[in-house]
Amino acid sequence: MNDFVYYNNTKLIYGKGVENQIGDNIKQLGFKNILIVYGQNSVVQSGLLDRVKSSLSASGLKFVEFGGVVANPTKTHMLQGVEISRQQKVDFVLGVGGGSVLDEAKAIAIGAVNDDVWSFFERENKPKLNKCLPIGAMLTLPATGSENSTATVIRDEKTGFKASFGHDLMRPVLAFVNPQLMFTLPKVQIANGASDMLAHMMERYFSPQTDVVATDYLLKAGMQAVFEIAPKLYRDNHNYQLWNEFCLLGTVAHNGMLSLGRTEQDWGTHNIENLYLSGTHNIAHGTGLAITFTAWLKYMSNKRPNKILQFAKEVMGATGNTDREIMDSGIANLVSFYKSIDLPISMADVGIDYKQVNSQVNNHYNSQSRVGAYGQLNDADIKAIFELAK
Repeated sequence: MNDFVYYNNTKLIYGKGVENQIGDNIKQLGFKNILIVYGQNSVVQSGLLDRVKSSLSASGLKFVEFGGVVANPTKTHMLQGVEISRQQKVDFVLGVGGGSVLDEAKAIAIGAVNDDVWSFFERENKPKLNKCLPIGAMLTLPATGSENSTATVIRDEKTGFKASFGHDLMRPVLAFVNPQLMFTLPKVQIANGASDMLAHMMERYFSPQTDVVATDYLLKAGMQAVFEIAPKLYRDNHNYQLWNEFCLLGTVAHNGMLSLGRTEQDWGTHNIENLYLSGTHNIAHGTGLAITFTAWLKYMSNKRPNKILQFAKEVMGATGNTDREIMDSGIANLVSFYKSIDLPISMADVGIDYKQVNSQVNNHYNSQSRVGAYGQLNDADIKAIFELAK
C-alpha cells in the first residue's frame, strides 16, 4: 500500500426535492453568475430545469443556459460552452444531468479560465492546471460518479478519439442527488449505469500491487452490492430506497475512496473501450464496458491469472476443481449478471463489425507505449481481446 493524500471537497446533498436547495447553497459560497449546462429534452420536459432556475432566481443569482449536450460529449459543443462562459463572465458552472453533462461542464469550467482547453486533453505534454471555475452537479443519472470525481472525458467527433483529463480542481464543490428523479429513466440506463460503476471498481481492483487488502475488501463489498441491487432495481425502478443505494454506489465507485493507497490501477479496459467502441461507434459507454471487460477477463485469465483467480473466488463466489474451472466459473457468473439486466456481451450483440474494429488497432500501443497496469496491453493483446469479444 502506497502513501497517499486524499482531498474531497464535495458537499453531497442527497434527498427528495434537493434541487430546490441549489440556489441557497451556491449563494452561501459567494457565487453570483451561473452557467447551467444540460442535455437534450428530459430535464426540460420533466420540469427539473425550471425548478433549478427558480431556485437560482429565488436566491438572487443570475444565470445563462447552455443546453444540447449529447451522450459521449463532443469537443465542438464543449468549445461553444467555453465561449459562452467567457462572454457572460460566469463564475460558477452547474451541470444538470448525467455523466456526459457533468463531463462537459467540467471541461467548460477549465476552458472558461484557461487558453486552449483541448491542450489539457492531449495524450502528451499536457499543461499544468492551476485554475478552474468551481463546479456544481445536479445528478439525473447515476453511473459515472462524475458528481464527486476529478475526471472528465470529451470526444473529438472528427477523429472519434475520447480524451480524458483529471485534476482535483475539477471535483464539484456541490452535488445534489434526488433519487426520485430517476424513476422515469429507461431500464437500459440502469443497466449501463450498473456496468459503468462496476467497471470503476474493477479497474481499481485489478491492480498489480500487493498489500492492498483493505481496499480489496472495500471493492469486493461495493461490487457485490452492485450485483445485489442492480437486478432488483431493474425489475422495480420506482423503488426509492433502491435508487438511493444505487446512486450512492455510483458516487463511491469513482470518488477515489476505494483506490486509496493503490497508485497502480489498471484502466486498460476503459481506455480501449473509449478508443475503439464508444469513441468510434458511439455506443453507450456502459454497454462497451460489459463487452470489453468480459473479453479482457478471459484473455487475462491465461496471461496473468493470479488476480483473476482471486476475483473469481472472492468476488464472484466461484468454485471448481482446478484454477481454470474456478476462473471460467467466475467469468460465467459475471456474464450471468450482465445478462440479468439485458446487457450485451459481444460486439455482434450491438451490430459492430469485429473486423472493422480490429483493423483500427494499429500503432496505438506498442512495446514502448502500453495501456493498463495489471494487463499492460499492446496492440497484439488488444486484437486478441477483441477476438474474444466479437
